[in-house]
Amino acid sequence: MTELDALTRLASLGTSRTPDATPTEGVEAMAFRALEGASLEKRVLLAAGVRAVARAAGQKPLVLEATSEQAPEETLEVCSPRVSALVRELLEGGDPERDELLAELFQHMALARRRLPPELLVSVLSRSRDWPRATLEPVLGERGRWLSRFRPGWRPPPTLQGADIERVWAEGSFEERRTALEDMRRIDPARTRQWLKDTWNQEKAEHRARFLACFDDAALSLDDEPSLEQGRQDRSAAVREVARHLLARLPGSAFSLRMRERAQAVLQWGGLALRIQWPSTWDAEADKDGLDKPPAGVGKSEHWLIRILECVPLPEWEKRFQTSPERIAAAAARTDDYAALSEGWAHAFRLAPSSTWASALFDIWSTQVANQLTTPRAQSLALTVFEQLPVAERAERTLSVLHGTTSLPWREQAVSLTPAPWPRELGMAWINALYDTPHAVGPLWHAVRALPPECLRVAAELRPLPPRLSAYRYVFERLQQLVSFIRILHEELKP
Repeated sequence: MTELDALTRLASLGTSRTPDATPTEGVEAMAFRALEGASLEKRVLLAAGVRAVARAAGQKPLVLEATSEQAPEETLEVCSPRVSALVRELLEGGDPERDELLAELFQHMALARRRLPPELLVSVLSRSRDWPRATLEPVLGERGRWLSRFRPGWRPPPTLQGADIERVWAEGSFEERRTALEDMRRIDPARTRQWLKDTWNQEKAEHRARFLACFDDAALSLDDEPSLEQGRQDRSAAVREVARHLLARLPGSAFSLRMRERAQAVLQWGGLALRIQWPSTWDAEADKDGLDKPPAGVGKSEHWLIRILECVPLPEWEKRFQTSPERIAAAAARTDDYAALSEGWAHAFRLAPSSTWASALFDIWSTQVANQLTTPRAQSLALTVFEQLPVAERAERTLSVLHGTTSLPWREQAVSLTPAPWPRELGMAWINALYDTPHAVGPLWHAVRALPPECLRVAAELRPLPPRLSAYRYVFERLQQLVSFIRILHEELKP
């Protein structure tokens, strides 16, 4: 056992279990001998401190690069003392929420074209790993950018150009290669397709799936169909799943057309009722298209319906049946396959969000909970749809949830998934709900950041708390802190 191991063993296992595992050499052994007569616990703690100091003292000092070049003249105005004090306060902690608040502060400073004061540059650069460089760069100012050159950990990561990206793709680790693929995808999508084709058979299945997932971007087009088809026919189920997801987003792909044809044959409208008509056999491509053996505990009908419906944009059913989403959803609720129909339609929102379909499904799910849908499944479906809705529609539904006129989705989820800025009516409803049920209104930081200025003034005035809320006083104290922070941003950093 080495001396280091002995000290670590004493500290981790406890002195009562390893009383004889004492250091015999090094500064920690010297400390042990000097402290003879003291308790073993005290000797362990002080010896560990001595070793830490010795290691720090023995580090090679940082040698700064000699330069006669001065920092360029500043082009931005320094932030106000009030903002500077706020930055200093947030730098004192290291918890994730403080880092999130700092990142938000930097974004507001960038919009207001303000920079950090010189005395905070070293502290901020030393913590630069905690924020995306794109967030930090605009607030460093000329002096901060000049200073960041003198220490490796302060420098921004190099921007890879075409040749560098090629080299990383050929020689890098998996994560580096995936990042290189994403970078090249933005520059030259055709090149990424060729890269994947050339190395496809040499990649691990999990790597093939994640590489193919890089195609899920704004550049996705029918030019990608051959690459996605290769994934659809892959031996790995995970790769096939990614490929099917992307092919469904291409309305003109052969996969998408096949799934629509199957959907039209399976789901039939009788004027007032929906009927499910399964074929006696599937075509040759069905298995690779996802109409395969269902997972354990899931019936064939349920599995196949979900697979088919999630690939068909919702407006197509209105056109085909020549009726409204409300009537279609109501008819679905009268079938034995209601849960599967609901789930398939919920997943189809990623292809083409529809406010009319969202309203129809939310309404019918609210009435069918505990009948054909369990509460957890209804909430899960509602959340799937909610995430795909436009921002304005999410705000409207969240307002209804806070008012109690609808129960889908849960309040915490609706609040956390409704992005800023909120309309005044929603902000006031959230503040009132906080004083009613402070344990069920979603994350404080997200909501306070989304409140409009007039609601911030209301939130800043702490109301008297009834006895039933005394246990939640800490929530309202935290509310005051966050409101104060946001008000500083609004008052001091106006764009």
